[in-house]
Amino acid sequence: MEFKKLFEPITINKLEIKNRIVMPAMGLFYSDKYEFNDRYKAFYRARAKGGTGLITIGPVAIDKVGSAPLTLALFDDEHIKPYKEFIDELHRETDAKVATQLFQMGRYAFSFVTGIQSIAPSAIPSKLTKEVPREMNLEDIEDVQDAYVKAARRAVAAGFDFVEILACTGYLISQFLSPVTNKRTDEYGGGIENRMRFGLEVIQKVRKAVGEDVALGIRVAGNDFMEGGHTNVESARFSAEAEKAGIDAVNVTGGWHETSVPQLTTNVPPGVFLYLARGIKEKVTVPVFASNRMGDPRVAEKALRSGGCDMICWGRPLIADPELPNKVRRGQSKIITPCIACNQGCFDSIFSIASVYCILNPQAGREDDYSIKKAPTSKKIMVAGGGPAGMEFAITAAQRGHHVTLYEKEDCLGGQVNLAKAPPGKMEFNNIIESLTNRMEIQGVKVELGKEITPELVNAQKPDVFVMATGAEPMRIDVPGIDKPHVVDAWDVLLGRAWDIGKKVVIIGGSATGAETAHFITSMGAMDPESFTFLMYHGAEDREFAEKLLHTGGREVTIIEMLDKVADNVGRTGRWSLMKSLRYMNVKLRTRTRLLEITDEAVIVETESGKETIPADTIVMAVGSRPVDALAKQVKANGTEVITIGDAKKPRKISDAVREGFEAGLAV
Repeated sequence: MEFKKLFEPITINKLEIKNRIVMPAMGLFYSDKYEFNDRYKAFYRARAKGGTGLITIGPVAIDKVGSAPLTLALFDDEHIKPYKEFIDELHRETDAKVATQLFQMGRYAFSFVTGIQSIAPSAIPSKLTKEVPREMNLEDIEDVQDAYVKAARRAVAAGFDFVEILACTGYLISQFLSPVTNKRTDEYGGGIENRMRFGLEVIQKVRKAVGEDVALGIRVAGNDFMEGGHTNVESARFSAEAEKAGIDAVNVTGGWHETSVPQLTTNVPPGVFLYLARGIKEKVTVPVFASNRMGDPRVAEKALRSGGCDMICWGRPLIADPELPNKVRRGQSKIITPCIACNQGCFDSIFSIASVYCILNPQAGREDDYSIKKAPTSKKIMVAGGGPAGMEFAITAAQRGHHVTLYEKEDCLGGQVNLAKAPPGKMEFNNIIESLTNRMEIQGVKVELGKEITPELVNAQKPDVFVMATGAEPMRIDVPGIDKPHVVDAWDVLLGRAWDIGKKVVIIGGSATGAETAHFITSMGAMDPESFTFLMYHGAEDREFAEKLLHTGGREVTIIEMLDKVADNVGRTGRWSLMKSLRYMNVKLRTRTRLLEITDEAVIVETESGKETIPADTIVMAVGSRPVDALAKQVKANGTEVITIGDAKKPRKISDAVREGFEAGLAV
């Protein structure tokens, strides 16, 4: 596909931007002192040099009561200098334009962090903080609006090309907009005209303060996806009024942090929320940005060509690959490090109050710490295992000038990624394998598929270094009946090696693997979303009847877990969506339950109430994994240098495997 619209310039107010790619504001938590430090600078510098048209630094706090020290800030004049020095540098060295986003958290602010009770339009408890904010009086409203004005002036003084006001995601302005959180009876509450007043006054005051020539934008939720909240209709109405108040562009996202509609997880179809931007674009004349699951360049180009938006937001895709725009422009899409919407290193980290990283890009957030340099001596290296750890090592070592041959005993690469991509909505995990494979080819890594390494082969090849990246294998527990023919491993189910699945299935183990396997099995006989859409589009079936087909797979599935919680090792942003799917598919979750015995027709378990028999004609084992590392000892005994990485060292997450492969490649 030719990417013409994506790299077409655009003018917002008087600001000329070289392409249609925006990096939106994202919490990164690279400081705990409101400080725009060297780590932030290195992160944004890489994305500016990578070809992004508009880089948004932020969100940036306008005051202390509505923020936290982990965020950036512009509520003091001393904050200006570091931004100005960096923006001047970017303007000298790149042609990227630089924006900032001003925000106030309202009832989402934690008092134990700020030391101040949070403020909001109404004293309605926050589901995130479990705290009750103080209802703002008129003096508070004036003070906060003044804080927006002062922060905007500082942004202009710092040299920012574009200033954006955050009015979405459940933060303060959207709390005023929504009847869910605004129960006021004065001029700032009641009908939508009054609920818009606070946000519109902020825009008007900021516009007056920064002048007519500064590009001023607003980020809105195209739909709050909150029961009783704003739909696309109300959001479009507010956006139209915001344009009258002085806005030059509208950045459209969707949902609050509390919404039950997935926004960013891998099961969200790419480009599905473009309609939110389109609904607003129909009501305004200024440029409109589209957000959420737009990271595939083909999806982005089609969205721009459709006229549904004027610019595309790439947030997480640019965390995964800062060179993404340059690679697309140069026709190097095959070697993009893909965002797979896993959220493990970004949103899960933020909700855990930790710094953002990327499971597939170890350099994200550590740009100054990790640089790939040529090795002083070129070595001959054998890698055993074609999973993420082995492939990442091979790429990095080859970049440094080593001669690398990777051996994989299976007839395909990917290791356990092949398990991860099997459940519904997870096919994008295949992009990991494709990207790593293509990058190995570019770096000249030799790959031997269907060839298992033996000590004899190592002795014959005489490598300088042998890398053990053979991954893990499923564990088995010692219980009566474990060897019965209707007992299978979850890995075999996910890999398509165990298709003879009965009607009554019991899964032993409720970790991520067990829960995803349950989703996989229940979906086997259920209607897929594409077929459901076809039936609805053509009116072929009654909606209620078709929804039953969508949520019925014809099997009774029960998960048995000894701990208190199923899928406890799944990140916060992905777990709730997975659990929602399990509920839809009527999967029974039995926690605090221990397997005692497997019979021909059931499993016998022990619960808090005593022993119980659960009928089952298929038992799926998902009780963990153990390293495959025996070869390392044999090779080491021959005097060869051995490096063990990934699950061969200790079964963990893909992020650990990729990071260890990368770090070992840097060190060898």
